[in-house]
Amino acid sequence: MSIPNINRVRERTKREPTGPAPRRGMSRLVWILGGVLLALIIIPSIFAELVTDWMWFGSQGLSDVYTTRLWLALGVLAAGTVIASIVLWLNWSLAVRIIRPSVIYTGQRDPVPWGLVRVGIIAAAIIVGFFMGLSASGEWPTILLYFNGGAFGQTDPLFNNDISFYVFGLPFFSFLRGWALALLVLSALGTAVIYLAGTLPQISRQSADILATNRNRPGSPGISVTLDPKAGAHLSVLGALFLLLIAVGYWLGQYDLLYSSRSVAYGAGYTDVNAKLPSLYIMMGVAVLMAVLLLVNLRVRTWRLLVGAVGIWLAALILVSGVYPAFVQQFVVKPSELDKERPYIQNNITATRQAFGLNNFHEREVPAVETVSQAEVAANRDTVENIRLWDYRPLLATYGNLQEIRSYYSFIGVDIDRYNLGGKLRQVMISARELNSNELGDQVRSWQNQRLVYTHGYGAVVSPVNEIVGEGLPDLLVKNIPPQTDVPELALTRPEIYYGEQTDDYVFVNSAAQEFDYPSGNENKYTEYAGKGGVAMDNFLTKLLFSVRFGDGNVLLSDYITPQTRVLFHRNIHDAVRQLAPFLMYDHDPYLVIADGRLYWLQDAYTYSDRYPYSTPHPRGFNYIRNSVKVVIDAYEGAATFYVADPSDPLVQAYRRIFPQLFKDISEMPASVRSHVRYPEDLMNYQAQMYATFHMTDTQVFYTKEDVWSIPFGTQAETSAPLEAYYVNMQLPGDSKQGFMLILPFTPATKDNMIAWMAAKSDGEDYGDVEVIRYPKQQLVYGPKQIEARIDQDPLISQQLTLWNASGSDVIRGNLLTIPIGNSVLYVEPLFLKATAGNFPELKRVIAATGNRVGIGADLNEALQVAFNLAPGTIIGADGGGPQPTPVAGQTPQPGATPGTRTPVQLTQSARDHYDRAQEALRNGDWTTYGDEIDAMKADLDQLAAVLGLPGSTPSPATTPGATPTTP
Repeated sequence: MSIPNINRVRERTKREPTGPAPRRGMSRLVWILGGVLLALIIIPSIFAELVTDWMWFGSQGLSDVYTTRLWLALGVLAAGTVIASIVLWLNWSLAVRIIRPSVIYTGQRDPVPWGLVRVGIIAAAIIVGFFMGLSASGEWPTILLYFNGGAFGQTDPLFNNDISFYVFGLPFFSFLRGWALALLVLSALGTAVIYLAGTLPQISRQSADILATNRNRPGSPGISVTLDPKAGAHLSVLGALFLLLIAVGYWLGQYDLLYSSRSVAYGAGYTDVNAKLPSLYIMMGVAVLMAVLLLVNLRVRTWRLLVGAVGIWLAALILVSGVYPAFVQQFVVKPSELDKERPYIQNNITATRQAFGLNNFHEREVPAVETVSQAEVAANRDTVENIRLWDYRPLLATYGNLQEIRSYYSFIGVDIDRYNLGGKLRQVMISARELNSNELGDQVRSWQNQRLVYTHGYGAVVSPVNEIVGEGLPDLLVKNIPPQTDVPELALTRPEIYYGEQTDDYVFVNSAAQEFDYPSGNENKYTEYAGKGGVAMDNFLTKLLFSVRFGDGNVLLSDYITPQTRVLFHRNIHDAVRQLAPFLMYDHDPYLVIADGRLYWLQDAYTYSDRYPYSTPHPRGFNYIRNSVKVVIDAYEGAATFYVADPSDPLVQAYRRIFPQLFKDISEMPASVRSHVRYPEDLMNYQAQMYATFHMTDTQVFYTKEDVWSIPFGTQAETSAPLEAYYVNMQLPGDSKQGFMLILPFTPATKDNMIAWMAAKSDGEDYGDVEVIRYPKQQLVYGPKQIEARIDQDPLISQQLTLWNASGSDVIRGNLLTIPIGNSVLYVEPLFLKATAGNFPELKRVIAATGNRVGIGADLNEALQVAFNLAPGTIIGADGGGPQPTPVAGQTPQPGATPGTRTPVQLTQSARDHYDRAQEALRNGDWTTYGDEIDAMKADLDQLAAVLGLPGSTPSPATTPGATPTTP
């Protein structure tokens, strides 16, 4: 068998009728119809989403932001597609021209027609080019930042480049190099496949000759393939370009050393600078030399030169880039590591502190005192009165039981803020009553109800952080529907919540259907939306676009949707801010604010990067962060305004140049809202995690890690977890005024005692100031874990917990608060009681502890009385002085007590005294006294159960503390 003569093949091709077989034609028709159908489904959906999002940005007054992003992405897509398609087409067409004298053999009877080959090359180049353009379009932020980035005013210590080169420039150059390398590889692969196809006729012809002459016996010559010299030249040029891009990679790689983790500290270390960096220069030179050899091969045309070049590169890669740096690390650095690495450790410390803003922290040491004194508590009365007793976790459940009102309302979070109420700054808990349409009953879950009728939540609940009413309930300053309050500053004139944290669905307002506002007795109140949020459904095309976007035919067909109707979507505030500015990172917890009778959401946003040289990355990956943006979202209209809080940040400066319409100065924020700006929790946690190590600025201390701190663990909801940063109104030691701040304690990494605590201020000109108060290492200040142990070991508290847990109830331990008072620490932990079969936590007890003093009471004042062994009725810090006993006759009964009975604390103490005396009698063999004391203890516990209102208890007559009932 032999390959037919090329001329005969061409003549037969001309003579024989062409055209697809019927079955093949049917197959092509199916593919075409399938492609058309897929396009009809996908393209309208993409188009509808693009246009409706543009409308939504327009409703926010930010259409320029959308068009800037869209046109840039489309422009990069188009440019990338054109450039890639041209490069691919030139290479693949050249390869086809070079092999054209031979036949592209497919294994079938006829060769492939040349016209079809050309069309196939063009189509393949465009398709592959489109995907290359698509990959480039996703890098629009990198491109924009490169052309709009400004100087940081700081330089790296190795190459002396401004930090902007690494944050803005290096990512852009790396993207260009990577994209070009991928394009070159695709070009080379396609070219190689074409040349391989060109060799198939040679292989087939030689195979046929071997079979015809029966020369396939052992020792006979095999098949040999001769590549066209032009093809070899083409591949050599592609190989040379590939190697030049590899050389560029080595050049960029020198800057990547600033992100090395090879050393004891992050960033370029001794081995990187003295071994790895020279090796990169050598490898760059080898790559350039190899590229030159490949170009020389255009004349020499021998594979030996190519093989030799590859051999040189591999040898350099192993010896220069691998063996030599490892040798330096093992035999030069390790024997005297601290001495060699000292300057690089300092580089790491300095850069990390700059990148996370730790260098702006104010650190000072105060003399440590083991126990807070009564006088210090009295002197810090404002701080003590603002200690948060309510834990947001059980309080959320309590809010739900008391104030959800209807099943379709829900509270999903509790925020902590401060308000000036009646001229006094008070710390409060606040939660939004949002609509949860998923909780609508099955009988009312129609399209009309879900999209037109039940559209919004209503109002909020507010309570002080430290006040208890009734049987352990919060004192609600704002409550019920419609919202009721006696506090003018918290009055709501626009309580509707159309935009919130769980509003994930779209709704239509101002429709022909009545819009439910809120329940009122046996009736419902209805409303009409008066805001400017959303997009007007004022023409058929808009209705069609939203019908396609939502995949909802009712949008187009319903008679309820009129020209006055507006569609509200992107209503989840987490989604909304990310739609508007996806290049920012957002705090996990937006918080609700009441201002000027309206509800607003405040959302903290961060600029960040992972390209700050020498800065150790946070576990989440970034190594630079600033809280540069505060976002305010109107809960009624959904308008989101981005305010620049840190104009000195180079990243936010670049974004402002790119999107000038998006950002405003924080001075333009309404004063009523701005007074609620606070230091964000996530930023505090990120900085605290880094500061635990990078408070050490001495290189030797840092190297030995002898002073590493950690965030202490505490008991929260019966589980041990790191303490959370928490807000408190307090006065720092040495300060002249009180302020709202976020605080977090530290302990040594291997110890449980308190070593320091951090406080971030949130008020006025002091906003953003972070103070770190350190205690001397040689003096003891009890840490949270040690206090938890003392609480668990206290007989009075353990008896109380045992009693509650054994009476059909569950005890919930709130988060342990660490409150610096003077030069020591006061710890406060609330105890909540919840019926086992219910979900209604009540705040029943408060624990106060300092040093070796522990007390428990119905409120914080009573707990402090017990801790300091004060007489019942003493008001801590009354009239601004020390502890003041109040006359018994005029004493206000403690919570849980009624006139003529002892307080729970007195009863528990009495029971403990009887128990101790019973144990002593048991040791002495005095069984009579033992029985009397046990009976007396039981009487105390019975009366305690009655006072607490525990099930199955019967009030017993009051007894004098220490009295012993007669034994039956």
